[in-house]
Amino acid sequence: MSRKLARYFRHGLFPQLMVFEAVARLGSVTRAGEELHLAQPTVSTQLKKLSRTLGVTLYEPNGRGLRLTPAGRALAVQCGELIALVERTESCLAAFREGAQEECLRLAAEPEARGVASRLVAEFCARHPGVRASVHVAERAELLERLAAGEDDVYLFELEVEGLPAERRWSVANAKGRELARSAALFLREALQDGLRNAAVLSLPIQRDTHGHETRNDE
Repeated sequence: MSRKLARYFRHGLFPQLMVFEAVARLGSVTRAGEELHLAQPTVSTQLKKLSRTLGVTLYEPNGRGLRLTPAGRALAVQCGELIALVERTESCLAAFREGAQEECLRLAAEPEARGVASRLVAEFCARHPGVRASVHVAERAELLERLAAGEDDVYLFELEVEGLPAERRWSVANAKGRELARSAALFLREALQDGLRNAAVLSLPIQRDTHGHETRNDE
């Protein structure tokens, strides 16, 4: 193990990072303690131990609260990525636990979004081997009928935006008010993260008006 990593190889460091992430996200030691079911003095102690372990000042007093230092803000970003990694790890391992049932993700896409759908599904299944996925490709009229019947979990539509590269011309949607399976909710979140990196995707939950016509929440 590299000497640079030696400071991270300590019992209790991960809980300290989770405490710090909660404080940074909520902006309050008290609220972080409530979320984590820890007493306020315990939260403060964990923060002090983390600062000593990492050798940097992570926060400074700000009235009755705390203000993150530049080092603290940088660590908060890394904590977010760490939590996402742990969540992905948990999803992968869940598939191997005794009694775990295979999950199924049903994706429907327009022909123009076929390539994007294939890529997203392939990447998703590689990260979550316990999920079985299917992709149904059809024209928009049929997809809207399937949406009304609740036949699929997630839908990929082509974005009609002039000048936008084909690989970025897509939007992801799900029926508003419908409870999604865990795998579908996870796919939506990761697809949105992919879209945010490409700065082109729109998330448009779909609902139907009293006449049965499709409406989107951007109207």
